[in-house]
Amino acid sequence: MREAPKKSLALEGIEPALEGEFSVRTKDGEVTVTPVFPLLREQLSRYTPEAAAAITGIPPGTVRELAREIARVPTTVLPQVNSSKFYHGVEIERAQILVMMLAGQCGKKGSGYISFPYISVDSPGYLSVMPGSMSPSMGMRWLQLKAAPGALKKKWDGYSNEMIVYDAARKAYIDGGTPSISLWLYFHAGLDELYGRSKEWDPFLKRELDDYLTEALERGWQADPRPLRPRIMIQVGGNLLRRTRGYPKIIENLLPKLDLLVTVDWRMSTTARYSDYVLPVASWYEKDDITWSTTLSPFAHVTTRAVPPLAESKPDWEFHCLFLKELQKLAIERGIRTFKDRAGKERRLDRVYDEFTFGGRYTESNPEDFLEELFALNTNLGGISWPEIKEKGYARFTSLGLGLLQTGNATDIEPKETITANTWHTEKKLPWPTLTRRVQFFIDHDFYKELGEELPIHKDNPPIGGDHPLALLGPHSRWSIHASWREEPHMLRLDRGEPFVLMGREDARERKIEDGDRVRVFNDIGSFELQAKMAPAMRPGSVMVYHAWEPYQFEGWRSHAAVLPAPINPIQLCGGYFHLQPVFATGAPGSPDRGTRVEIRKL
Repeated sequence: MREAPKKSLALEGIEPALEGEFSVRTKDGEVTVTPVFPLLREQLSRYTPEAAAAITGIPPGTVRELAREIARVPTTVLPQVNSSKFYHGVEIERAQILVMMLAGQCGKKGSGYISFPYISVDSPGYLSVMPGSMSPSMGMRWLQLKAAPGALKKKWDGYSNEMIVYDAARKAYIDGGTPSISLWLYFHAGLDELYGRSKEWDPFLKRELDDYLTEALERGWQADPRPLRPRIMIQVGGNLLRRTRGYPKIIENLLPKLDLLVTVDWRMSTTARYSDYVLPVASWYEKDDITWSTTLSPFAHVTTRAVPPLAESKPDWEFHCLFLKELQKLAIERGIRTFKDRAGKERRLDRVYDEFTFGGRYTESNPEDFLEELFALNTNLGGISWPEIKEKGYARFTSLGLGLLQTGNATDIEPKETITANTWHTEKKLPWPTLTRRVQFFIDHDFYKELGEELPIHKDNPPIGGDHPLALLGPHSRWSIHASWREEPHMLRLDRGEPFVLMGREDARERKIEDGDRVRVFNDIGSFELQAKMAPAMRPGSVMVYHAWEPYQFEGWRSHAAVLPAPINPIQLCGGYFHLQPVFATGAPGSPDRGTRVEIRKL
């Protein structure tokens, strides 16, 4: 018996044992072990097509036909941000990935698992960790020199570039640089009253959510947001009081704690309407900017100024420069030299403008010079300059770059070829960024063991919101991009001009509801009112409300988010396990809302 190589997936003549029992020497003595495969086979024996039919309602023959198709032809699974919004979304996605891996549907064209594919211009991401006193190009060299010793050591230990990026991001997260908004709202906005009710609905939990959370914080698995006492909130590019599940609790508990609420936006969102100040920002075609992209489109795009900003509105960069310029001026006048940031690090308040503008090199007066510098630093667009991409409008990605969110695509980008993820692993045999360096399905983390989820398992969606007969779903709007244009009169004319709930005719008939009726949707958490719309394709027992409606478009400013308690699944609090650790935008609790239980009555 030999230890599997960690620096490469190449087996080098090794014949892996899929079954059997073996004696292994550990620090605690000899133990008998078995490969995961027989454990997995035993687990899957519970889910025959007939058993799956009882759970899903899909006929066994259809299940078998689908399985054969997945084994036979290139297959792609596109969960995007749907599966993850179910309470047991982790298990849904683990099961989907398991099917794809068993069928070899990874790292080849026309196949793969695409959850949230992301790739963007990589240079802006470097700026957040650069010292602001030097130029970006010098700052880049400084970052590379600073990171080189640690990166070389990790390379020696068999870490891939992917692992090195994740490792650095995990440290930055735990150090407090980017706290989880869900956990921050849990502690500071009264959302513990909703997010913390997991045990009330989840029959698999042996203890209260707060016990799991306390353990995760004490063991350093999650960044602790409790010291971040709320005083001033500035919303830039967000809309907290629309998109947060259970937002009435924020209005009730967080807003009274704030000295000031400011929204920077080009529209009067719900959050803007509660704000002390609304600062008008230029919209997309009133400024020059870089947009983000995904691997669904292998091109980076830019927006260019077509018209001057309307009235007193200003581009984002200009606003931030002017704001920090005034802040620095006041700090100097009042003799306030330092402040502590959210990570507890002491920073210079009397130099915030100087550092933000890289020593005054790129200010509110020369934003295009800054864009030129960004493209000069860029590594994944083939060396195109700002004037060139401004003229052309787009450029094709030539590599992933080293940004945190895009590195996980794990592939080289070839000219005139579609982007195929994970070829670093399937073709170059680079190890996967997991504890075992392989695609890993057996997770022996304490929480996974406690909840019986060491291997992928099915668990019914719990009755979140109470024992009610209808499951509320929330698809993305067809007539807006999130809430942008959701209240625009021309766009409203494309549907009914107001919020509506989609119901199947069978469920509507049972409740004596007809198309166009005003109805009340309610559960144990709250209620909201809107119009009913018949949708023959709706599965009985399910109803849908598009996610993007603003609360002020509902009666009493109470939207569907008022009935979504979004309880935290403790499996999302894991940490301290090589690849189960939070980083920015990943690995922290989400807001599960799919399948929240409701009832509907005609008004």
